[in-house]
Amino acid sequence: MSFLIINIKINFVILLIKKDAMKTITVVFVFFLIITANSLLYSQDKDDFKPSYTLGGVVFSGWHFNIDNADFISKLDTSAAGIDNNSAYGYKPTANQFEVSKNTFYIDRAYLDLKAVLSPQIKARLTPDFYSFTDGSGKTQYAYQIKFAYAEYTPLTTENGTSLSFTLGVSPNQWAPNIDKYWGYRFVARTLTDYPWVSAAVKSGNTVTKTTSTYFSTADLGLTAKFTLPDKYADLYVAVVNGNGFRNLNFDNRFKDVQVTAYIYPLSKYLTKKTEKYKKAGKLRLDGISDLTLGGFYYLGKLDKGENYAGAQYQRNRFGGMLSAKYNFKKAGFVKLGGEFSVQKNEDPSTLTSYTSITTDARGVSAFMEFNPPVESLKEKLSFIARYDVFDPNTTDDAMSSSKGFNNRNDQQTLLILGSFYRPSKVLGFGLSYQITKFDGDFIVKYDGTTSNSLSRLFFNTVLEF
Repeated sequence: MSFLIINIKINFVILLIKKDAMKTITVVFVFFLIITANSLLYSQDKDDFKPSYTLGGVVFSGWHFNIDNADFISKLDTSAAGIDNNSAYGYKPTANQFEVSKNTFYIDRAYLDLKAVLSPQIKARLTPDFYSFTDGSGKTQYAYQIKFAYAEYTPLTTENGTSLSFTLGVSPNQWAPNIDKYWGYRFVARTLTDYPWVSAAVKSGNTVTKTTSTYFSTADLGLTAKFTLPDKYADLYVAVVNGNGFRNLNFDNRFKDVQVTAYIYPLSKYLTKKTEKYKKAGKLRLDGISDLTLGGFYYLGKLDKGENYAGAQYQRNRFGGMLSAKYNFKKAGFVKLGGEFSVQKNEDPSTLTSYTSITTDARGVSAFMEFNPPVESLKEKLSFIARYDVFDPNTTDDAMSSSKGFNNRNDQQTLLILGSFYRPSKVLGFGLSYQITKFDGDFIVKYDGTTSNSLSRLFFNTVLEF
């Protein structure tokens, strides 16, 4: 009788799922896992279990200084005297577009983080996000909204590390936040897929409007299934989400985005045995290689792009990979190396012909390093970091194009970060970072009106985690 009921449920769900093959496979797979888990598992709740709650928070703040008195062009001299065919937009930028020696104290982000363990199988999280925005009068204001709000159910756990869990609600994208853990300096700069790259800079009259974008949102509303392999050799995530991100939780349409993410830990069993061996010998710290992680993701969807009635459909597909390794020196200090490669495939309905699409492919690569000196007296509190990113928002690079401005021939940009940071305790970190962004064209204007292809900033970055 139970098998008959299960078959009826599965057939009913398949009839309701839309035509997209990848989404159909994913949703049915998740549904099948739920049925299988519920049919095989027994209750693990204990009468003496007491729920527990923890409240923490994170604050990213600091100070930054405009080293070269420069910024991205925003105003042009469109008079006859300002015509200049050698300039990026065919006109000279106006001088004095901003204050000289510009610097400011800032709060980049603040979170309150409430976590609860409600039973041996059920956890929950609620995280308000306090963020800044510019109001209609140009003033910086602060507001808050939900960043994470979800329940996690783990119906299967075994002694060898195998586990199966389901998360429902506004939950983390399983790529960007996890890469943050390996990069380790989110308070300095966001990672490749979450960095606000310049995707367009359009001239209208005497004004240039710059648009920035990321690969996808760091959190979204939906359902995520996580499966951990025996001995914790790998984590596999399958997520079905609305696709519009946590900033727009009211958005509703018939489309859903699907993301499959995997992380492989090839040295998991070796490191577990080594840790146990060191503990028996009274050692609390591993030397030699202490982490090796490989990962990859595939995102299939629209990213808040709804229906298009011209015939062709929007498409926002992404895929990428990562690698991170950490080596501990004998008595103190370590070196960590990592990198990330991510690609975008975007399709937009053509405004000229029905049933045709315009394809825009983008790609980026990021490499980072952290060096903690092997000096015991420093107690691993001092680190030096370096990172280099390359991003191209449109890889077409049409050599025949003669249009002025920010286009596919000159839209590639690079980011270099060099820094030194000190952590007097686990809850506080601070330091200096030098960040320089370079473009293929002279889209940067200095205070005196001369142009450049680079933009430099000096930051004093702080992070408070409690």
